[in-house]
Amino acid sequence: MKYIPYYMSTLGFFLTLVFSYLIGSYFGIEWLMFYDLDTASGGFTFEAGISWVPIILALLIAYLGWRIGIKRSPDESSGN
Repeated sequence: MKYIPYYMSTLGFFLTLVFSYLIGSYFGIEWLMFYDLDTASGGFTFEAGISWVPIILALLIAYLGWRIGIKRSPDESSGN
């Protein structure tokens, strides 16, 4: 039970990135997608732009998940 906050944090981080990418690609919101790949048809040009909004949002949700996990499942060794 002492690893629950870390699992919640990791799951919250990756689920936020996945959902933000799905919502961004469905509605065409570029700043909500984690990455945007552009390839040129005439030559060999590969460009990847990274949006920081989903990363910051995912870090915030991961932190909140960790805090909720700490409150919901206290460590057994601490006596709480």
